[in-house]
Amino acid sequence: MSRVAVIVIDVQQMFFSGPSSAYRGGEVIDGINRLTSAARGANAPVIFVQHESDADGPLARGSDAWQLPAALKREQTDASIYKRVGDSFENTPLREQLQQNDIDSVLICGYASEFCVNATARRAELLGLRTTIVSDLHTTQDKLHLAADKIVEHQNFVWANSSMSGKRVQVRPLADILQTEFA
Repeated sequence: MSRVAVIVIDVQQMFFSGPSSAYRGGEVIDGINRLTSAARGANAPVIFVQHESDADGPLARGSDAWQLPAALKREQTDASIYKRVGDSFENTPLREQLQQNDIDSVLICGYASEFCVNATARRAELLGLRTTIVSDLHTTQDKLHLAADKIVEHQNFVWANSSMSGKRVQVRPLADILQTEFA
């Protein structure tokens, strides 16, 4: 039987507040809260990943920018992972935590679709985990060359139509996941 964990990537104040906050940030946080609540109700692990920089950088651990937004619900039982690069597995204990909990399936959501979410999903796929992106619970910001909504749409297409290992990353909306994973 498959055991699933939810991985929430980089939902931090720096990206979800201010004039250039993440596309659909409030909706994404609300959806993540629904997903993590359902996961906890099913005794599935919830893991919050936070990006951090050096002490003098914009995401210094403990800084206001580094914090999780107040609207994001985190419980004492949720795990924390701290990373310094896009891939949430690189030089972190994430893989070991998943193995210790007999996790073979991950549901990934968060920020930034084309960077940290993508890097983590691709690594999870390469590690042999059944990897699912929650299609309506990842986001980014507008870039000079492309609007955030188009980046999200493009990433969903790429994940659904390519593979690095022969096992595709699944792309499914929250409503479908809530009906099948945590029903």
